[in-house]
Amino acid sequence: MQCALRLEKSVNQSLLDLHQLASEKSDAHLCHFLQSHCLNHQVEFIKELGDHITTLHKMGTPEVGMAEYLFDKLTLGDSDKKN
Repeated sequence: MQCALRLEKSVNQSLLDLHQLASEKSDAHLCHFLQSHCLNHQVEFIKELGDHITTLHKMGTPEVGMAEYLFDKLTLGDSDKKN
């Protein structure tokens, strides 16, 4: 999950760089699109991943194998039922 967080932060930084370039080139449409459809969602997802990582650490993972199983079942839900 920490790798996913690093990847999301990298994607977010790339989007911020693109937004900066669009701003410098006075491309208001691209700036608006990035803000409304990409950047806000990225920030929310990064926070959610960070919260999950904090919860896992509080539960004692990776030292406690059962903690990760319980986290998956209680927090992420049972994905098998969705398929």
